[in-house]
Amino acid sequence: MAKHADIPEFGNLQGVKVVVSAVSTAGPFAGELFAENGADVIWLEPPRGIDPYRWTQDGWGVQNERRNMRNLMLDVVSPEGHDVFLKLVETADIFIEASRGGQWEKWGYTDELLWEHNPKLVIGHMSGYGLTGDPAYVSLPGYDFTVNAFSGLMYLNGYKDGTPYMIQKFVTDYYAGLFAYGSALAAYVGALRTGRGESFDLAQYEAAVRCQAGLFCKWFDKQVQEERGAGAPRDNISAGAGYYECADGEGVYLFTAGQSTTKKAVEFFGLEYGSELFPEGIPSVGIESPGAPVFDGAIERYCSEHTAAEFAEAMAGIGIPCSVVMNYEMMENHPHYLARGTWTEWDTVDGRTVKGVASVPRFKNNPSQIWRGCPSQGMDNDDVLAEIGFDQGEIAAFYEKGILRKTDYVGGL
Repeated sequence: MAKHADIPEFGNLQGVKVVVSAVSTAGPFAGELFAENGADVIWLEPPRGIDPYRWTQDGWGVQNERRNMRNLMLDVVSPEGHDVFLKLVETADIFIEASRGGQWEKWGYTDELLWEHNPKLVIGHMSGYGLTGDPAYVSLPGYDFTVNAFSGLMYLNGYKDGTPYMIQKFVTDYYAGLFAYGSALAAYVGALRTGRGESFDLAQYEAAVRCQAGLFCKWFDKQVQEERGAGAPRDNISAGAGYYECADGEGVYLFTAGQSTTKKAVEFFGLEYGSELFPEGIPSVGIESPGAPVFDGAIERYCSEHTAAEFAEAMAGIGIPCSVVMNYEMMENHPHYLARGTWTEWDTVDGRTVKGVASVPRFKNNPSQIWRGCPSQGMDNDDVLAEIGFDQGEIAAFYEKGILRKTDYVGGL
């Protein structure tokens, strides 16, 4: 168990209190970003059922995405749980919930009610399809897989003449989590300035739609649908851009575009820059140009004689963007990953040591830290409720009525 006073003082968000009611990925990830920067994050978990992130991936998902959090396993739907929750938000700066659109209002928690109890509260509503719109969609559950499809992302990915591919791993969940984190911070700054709370409605599909560059502008202007598989395995605009397999069976992803980069690449691979095939000043070797098969052929010959690491090193030597297509084994001991401290270790609440990804980004004056692994179910019930004024007798009664629940389960099968 961890009392508020037990949380070490660190990060840019120390002193901020965040309550997050969400399972799986998107909502908890927003909370995780607050927790890694020093906020007191109380993860509200329902006492019936199990957050699927606790058992998927053998429980490693919660270890990476519930670090530094405290856990309150509370039935917010029951009348007494309703009263407990309202007392909790009176002490919070930010409340983020992720559910089907309008679920919390159906339970009786309108924004106006929450503001009666805390006028400065920032309220974040996350759902797959939003709080408003077509009722047939508002009520749908939102999962990364289906949002991937609805947002147009899935259509773009795969090979040109093949079926659509889903992007790994939980991309739209993480989009939504990042938007929720940024939106909550923006609203919190506004509340500090004005003394008035804020509420936002974040539809996960819109977060995914928003992160597709200018493709929709092009569609509305010219009715041009972006081709599936642009860049998979090779670019659909320029030669010398895409995936190339090397002599060791590993691959690299190369990108030659821009006048200076194109010039360096053409000359490096033994071709004549300024010739008819490769005119001086070209921004790239166009995929439909006579020089495209010649350029790609020269790159492929070089790849056939060198390993992926050798190819990437040669490109780095002349300033051309290129990377080995890394797998986890390569990444684990890669010198740059190690030099930057991309990996870190922390202790779990059940006595193990876990190695995973460090906090991102690196702050100079108020760095992030990991002080605790994922809490077990209801691990901090007693402390959290005592902090908001409930005595031990009242807390015991909540357990007897099933309003609170606690187990030693952290995660895994």
